[in-house]
Amino acid sequence: MIGVIGGLAISWHLAWKLARLGDTIISGRKPRSGLGFLTRACIGLLAGVVSVRTLHFDLASTAAGLIASPLATLLLGILSRRRRSGSHPTDERGEKH
Repeated sequence: MIGVIGGLAISWHLAWKLARLGDTIISGRKPRSGLGFLTRACIGLLAGVVSVRTLHFDLASTAAGLIASPLATLLLGILSRRRRSGSHPTDERGEKH
C-alpha cells in the first residue's frame, strides 16, 4: 500500500511538472528546469524507507507498488494510441454523415 501511494505521488508530481512545462512553452518562455527525476526518485526512496524500516513491510512489494501506477499509465497510453491509429486523420468527432 505504501508503494502504491508513493507511485501515485510520483505520477502526480510528473503530471504537475509536465503541465508547468507545457504552460511555460506555450507562453514562449524558456523552461528553467527538467522534469524533476531527482525529486521523484527521492519520493520512491522515502516510500521504500518508510515501508521497510518503519512498518517492516517487504521491499519487493513496495517496489512493485511504486512501479504499478506509472506502468499502468504507460500501457494505457500506448493502447489508446494504437486504438486511434486505425482512424483517418481527417475524421472529426461529432461529424455526422
